Amino acid sequence: MKNRRSFLTAVASGGVGLALVTPVPAVAQSTPAPSPSPTGKLASFGSAAMAATMRTRFDPALTDADLQTIAKAIDANNDAAKLLNPKKKRLKNGDAPAVHFAVAGDDR
Repeated sequence: MKNRRSFLTAVASGGVGLALVTPVPAVAQSTPAPSPSPTGKLASFGSAAMAATMRTRFDPALTDADLQTIAKAIDANNDAAKLLNPKKKRLKNGDAPAVHFAVAGDDR
């Protein structure tokens, strides 16, 4: 991966696609799933191509509507990832959260 942002985008978008492909119990199928992208906007070319690979790698029975839903979910997830860093501020290698570990009952 070129940088952290491309890595996070790849991980986040791949997880959404896999979550949509997993089988759902019959009880959960009775309620309609909310649309990941409420607008009528078409999915981007990259997300449509990634969704198309879901058919060949995981489930050949996926319909075109399923692929469109997966592609829109990938786009929605990418849009949400862009909100994490709206000013596109670059992180330095030394930037890290301060981590403090404590053990229950330890008074240090």
